[in-house]
Amino acid sequence: MGAPPHIIIRTDSQVAARQIDKSFQARHPELAKYLAAFRKAEAHFKGISVRSIPRSEIADVDALAKAATNNEPLPPHVLYEILHGSAAQDMDSDATSAPVTAIITTLDWRGPNMDILSGLSKGSSGTEV
Repeated sequence: MGAPPHIIIRTDSQVAARQIDKSFQARHPELAKYLAAFRKAEAHFKGISVRSIPRSEIADVDALAKAATNNEPLPPHVLYEILHGSAAQDMDSDATSAPVTAIITTLDWRGPNMDILSGLSKGSSGTEV
Protein backbone atom coordinates (compact mmCIF):
# COMPACT_ATOMS: atom_id res chain seq x y z
CA MET A 1 0.00 0.00 0.00
CA GLY A 2 1.40 3.39 -0.98
CA ALA A 3 1.58 6.58 1.00
CA PRO A 4 -1.70 8.26 1.95
CA PRO A 5 -2.69 11.14 -0.32
CA HIS A 6 -1.82 14.78 0.02
CA ILE A 7 -3.19 16.25 3.26
CA ILE A 8 -4.19 19.80 4.13
CA ILE A 9 -3.56 21.14 7.62
CA ARG A 10 -5.75 24.03 8.72
CA THR A 11 -4.53 26.04 11.70
CA ASP A 12 -5.09 29.39 13.34
CA SER A 13 -1.48 29.44 14.56
CA GLN A 14 0.68 31.42 12.17
CA VAL A 15 3.79 30.25 14.01
CA ALA A 16 2.87 26.57 13.56
CA ALA A 17 1.91 27.16 9.92
CA ARG A 18 5.24 28.86 9.15
CA GLN A 19 7.22 26.15 10.94
CA ILE A 20 5.42 23.43 9.01
CA ASP A 21 5.89 25.15 5.63
CA LYS A 22 9.56 25.76 6.57
CA SER A 23 9.33 29.58 6.60
CA PHE A 24 10.22 29.72 10.32
CA GLN A 25 12.50 27.62 12.49
CA ALA A 26 11.39 26.26 15.85
CA ARG A 27 13.60 27.99 18.41
CA HIS A 28 11.88 26.94 21.63
CA PRO A 29 13.06 23.41 22.63
CA GLU A 30 9.53 22.09 23.23
CA LEU A 31 8.29 23.41 19.86
CA ALA A 32 11.36 21.89 18.22
CA LYS A 33 10.33 18.47 19.58
CA TYR A 34 6.84 18.84 18.12
CA LEU A 35 8.27 19.95 14.79
CA ALA A 36 10.71 17.02 14.73
CA ALA A 37 7.82 14.62 15.41
CA PHE A 38 5.87 16.27 12.59
CA ARG A 39 8.80 15.97 10.17
CA LYS A 40 9.07 12.27 11.00
CA ALA A 41 5.35 11.74 10.28
CA GLU A 42 5.54 13.94 7.17
CA ALA A 43 7.50 11.26 5.33
CA HIS A 44 4.43 9.01 5.39
CA PHE A 45 2.39 11.33 3.12
CA LYS A 46 2.64 12.23 -0.56
CA GLY A 47 2.41 15.92 0.25
CA ILE A 48 1.31 18.40 2.90
CA SER A 49 -0.19 21.88 2.53
CA VAL A 50 -0.80 24.34 5.34
CA ARG A 51 -3.69 26.78 5.34
CA SER A 52 -3.74 29.57 7.90
CA ILE A 53 -7.27 30.31 9.11
CA PRO A 54 -8.07 33.55 10.96
CA ARG A 55 -9.42 33.01 14.48
CA SER A 56 -12.46 35.08 13.57
CA GLU A 57 -13.51 32.26 11.22
CA ILE A 58 -13.27 29.53 13.85
CA ALA A 59 -15.03 30.98 16.88
CA ASP A 60 -16.29 27.56 17.99
CA VAL A 61 -12.75 26.17 18.09
CA ASP A 62 -11.57 29.23 20.01
CA ALA A 63 -14.41 28.74 22.53
CA LEU A 64 -13.39 25.09 23.01
CA ALA A 65 -9.77 26.06 23.57
CA LYS A 66 -10.76 28.67 26.15
CA ALA A 67 -13.08 26.20 27.94
CA ALA A 68 -10.32 23.59 28.10
CA THR A 69 -7.79 26.13 29.35
CA ASN A 70 -10.14 27.32 32.10
CA ASN A 71 -11.17 23.76 33.10
CA GLU A 72 -14.78 24.44 32.14
CA PRO A 73 -17.03 21.56 31.07
CA LEU A 74 -16.89 20.72 27.38
CA PRO A 75 -20.00 19.92 25.33
CA PRO A 76 -20.84 16.18 25.40
CA HIS A 77 -20.22 15.77 21.64
CA VAL A 78 -16.58 16.87 21.96
CA LEU A 79 -14.14 13.96 21.99
CA TYR A 80 -10.91 14.54 23.83
CA GLU A 81 -8.01 12.80 25.52
CA ILE A 82 -6.24 13.95 28.66
CA LEU A 83 -2.47 13.90 28.14
CA HIS A 84 -0.29 13.44 31.18
CA GLY A 85 2.93 14.51 29.51
CA SER A 86 4.28 16.04 26.34
CA ALA A 87 2.47 15.00 23.18
CA ALA A 88 5.80 15.02 21.35
CA GLN A 89 8.09 12.14 22.14
CA ASP A 90 11.57 12.99 23.28
CA MET A 91 13.37 12.68 19.98
CA ASP A 92 16.59 11.69 21.76
CA SER A 93 15.04 8.51 23.16
CA ASP A 94 15.04 5.13 21.47
CA ALA A 95 11.24 4.99 21.47
CA THR A 96 9.81 3.37 18.38
CA SER A 97 7.54 5.51 16.31
CA ALA A 98 3.89 4.67 16.00
CA PRO A 99 2.78 3.72 12.50
CA VAL A 100 0.71 6.23 10.58
CA THR A 101 -2.68 4.77 9.77
CA ALA A 102 -5.14 6.05 7.21
CA ILE A 103 -8.34 6.99 8.98
CA ILE A 104 -10.62 6.31 6.03
CA THR A 105 -9.37 3.71 3.58
CA THR A 106 -12.55 3.11 1.58
CA LEU A 107 -15.59 5.11 0.61
CA ASP A 108 -18.43 4.82 3.08
CA TRP A 109 -22.03 6.00 3.26
CA ARG A 110 -20.96 9.58 4.00
CA GLY A 111 -19.07 10.07 0.74
CA PRO A 112 -22.04 10.62 -1.59
CA ASN A 113 -23.73 12.83 1.00
CA MET A 114 -20.61 14.98 1.36
CA ASP A 115 -20.36 15.26 -2.44
CA ILE A 116 -23.94 16.54 -2.59
CA LEU A 117 -23.39 18.98 0.29
CA SER A 118 -20.18 20.33 -1.23
CA GLY A 119 -21.77 20.74 -4.68
CA LEU A 120 -19.68 18.04 -6.38
CA SER A 121 -22.76 15.96 -7.15
CA LYS A 122 -26.50 16.47 -7.52
CA GLY A 123 -27.33 12.93 -6.43
CA SER A 124 -28.74 10.10 -8.51
CA SER A 125 -32.03 11.84 -9.33
CA GLY A 126 -30.46 15.20 -10.12
CA THR A 127 -32.71 16.92 -7.59
CA GLU A 128 -31.68 18.58 -4.40
CA VAL A 129 -31.75 16.53 -1.24
